[in-house]
Amino acid sequence: MRKRRTPNEEIFALVLRRWQSLPSELERARFFLAVLGDERFADLLPFMVDAALEQLDEKQAGRTGRARSKISQAKATRIAEEFSAAMGEWEKKHPGASGLEDAQRAWRFAVGRAHTRTGADPKTIKRRFPDPLEKARDRGRALAQALRERSPRK
Repeated sequence: MRKRRTPNEEIFALVLRRWQSLPSELERARFFLAVLGDERFADLLPFMVDAALEQLDEKQAGRTGRARSKISQAKATRIAEEFSAAMGEWEKKHPGASGLEDAQRAWRFAVGRAHTRTGADPKTIKRRFPDPLEKARDRGRALAQALRERSPRK
């Protein structure tokens, strides 16, 4: 047998459907405040608060679940092998190359080559093998910060 809904539950179901159909968070907040301010909906207050909190919990849980997808260990190994092979290939073609600018060129070549050979996303490759120029800049910034902190103040 189906349970008969009370008038409050029916009104709440209508109000909740209307609230959920609103497109933006701002409109939902305005509607929620309008319902809370109306005396006729005083009995619905606990239901509305519970529904709002439940929906917020669902949204926040959904955001955390959208982390980067993990690649398999085999694919990670293959990317690393192709990247290092491409770096070796670059060094054979450019034997006298040195310095950060050449290192960055070699890195770009290796990222592109690993991308074409493995089909992996270039962002994934860049995340696993950071740009040597950016690493050097970060080290320089960290060193400058450390020197500023240790230097005596005038």
